[in-house]
Amino acid sequence: MNRSLREFRRRVVVFVAALAIAGIGVLSDMRSVAQEQAAAEPESPAASEDLFQVPEGDADALYQYMEKLAQTEPEGESQEEQIAFSIKALSALAEAADRLLAAKPTPQQAKDAQMYRAQGLRALKTMLQMTGGDTAEVQKRLDEALQAARQSDDDDLVRLGWQGYIDDRTENWSELDDAQKQAFRDEVLRKVEEGGPQLIDVSIASATATNLDRQDEAFAAAFLAEVLPKLQQTEDQEVKDAVAEANFEGMLRRLKLPGNPMEINGSLLSGGEVDWNSYRGKVVLVDFWATWCGPCKAELPNILKMYEGYHDKGFEVLGVSLDQTEEEAKSEKLPWDSIFPGDENQRGFDHPLVKYYGINGIPTAILVDKEGKVVSMNARGPELRAQLKKLLGDPIEKPAEEKPEEEKAEEAAAK
Repeated sequence: MNRSLREFRRRVVVFVAALAIAGIGVLSDMRSVAQEQAAAEPESPAASEDLFQVPEGDADALYQYMEKLAQTEPEGESQEEQIAFSIKALSALAEAADRLLAAKPTPQQAKDAQMYRAQGLRALKTMLQMTGGDTAEVQKRLDEALQAARQSDDDDLVRLGWQGYIDDRTENWSELDDAQKQAFRDEVLRKVEEGGPQLIDVSIASATATNLDRQDEAFAAAFLAEVLPKLQQTEDQEVKDAVAEANFEGMLRRLKLPGNPMEINGSLLSGGEVDWNSYRGKVVLVDFWATWCGPCKAELPNILKMYEGYHDKGFEVLGVSLDQTEEEAKSEKLPWDSIFPGDENQRGFDHPLVKYYGINGIPTAILVDKEGKVVSMNARGPELRAQLKKLLGDPIEKPAEEKPEEEKAEEAAAK
């Protein structure tokens, strides 16, 4: 049976567990599938060392072993024991895939083996990093596996190879030197240029820019400035539509904001249109958020505290609400105003400002100084506090509110 990449990924329980332990992103439905399988199937007996002995058999035997091992959940009471199990399982899985590819596999077996090998080596590298192990050899094997996938004639393998390559490089971006970063950029651009832009090239460019969005804005902006004209050189309407849907222009506009003015307009929840010019001379936090966004709501106490301490010194907050209804947008009863479209078709991620700046996730908190220039693209938590102290000095300490007499009496009686 010919399985798609998505269907294949849904079956790999050991990868789900390993990646969950490592705390790195996986498809949202993978965990639920693994849980459904665990509930539907009886628990396997405790694994012995024989489980990690790769058989010497033919392609069919190796394939059956690889499939069994890939669907074996990590064992152990503690996280450390589960990680140790995963390291052994993933090492054996990668070895089994190598042996299978060297045998005489069917086309489907060869494809699955490449997928297992690429994903297994990525998870193994993460496990070793967590335990302080040496990743040099695994990195070499991973690079070779991802390159082989990228050069395949199979679309699923090509997608897997590029996504794995992009994720691997960008997840460790701070550890790369300038030459390595440049080599990564060159390879992505070379792929887009080969044979003219294709649909997969749009996905590759989008994944690269999105992964680098909040960790190296300057590099991401320079990359988009180079790749966008290349993607736009196409007569294929499907590719044109994909480029438009990816909204690279909006993302590039946002990535170029640091040190530059920000354009803001729209209807306010309180009524009327926002007068952006009236905010000049103040430090302003432009907060893209929604009540359905957990991290957004978790950040609200910090913003409220900063607002209380710095508002009288010239700090303002202007929300950009991605809620779907006016009632939701007003439910937090915040002391500052929010931009909220009257047109129901312009709400959520269809908000005009969200599209204008290519916002692909919230919260997005952008801090603007008194001159109207952007000074921080991620003004949350400690970053917001540090920037406000830098721009406005120490917060105003307000005296604690006097307790009501009856509350004082109750406290005295309790003593």
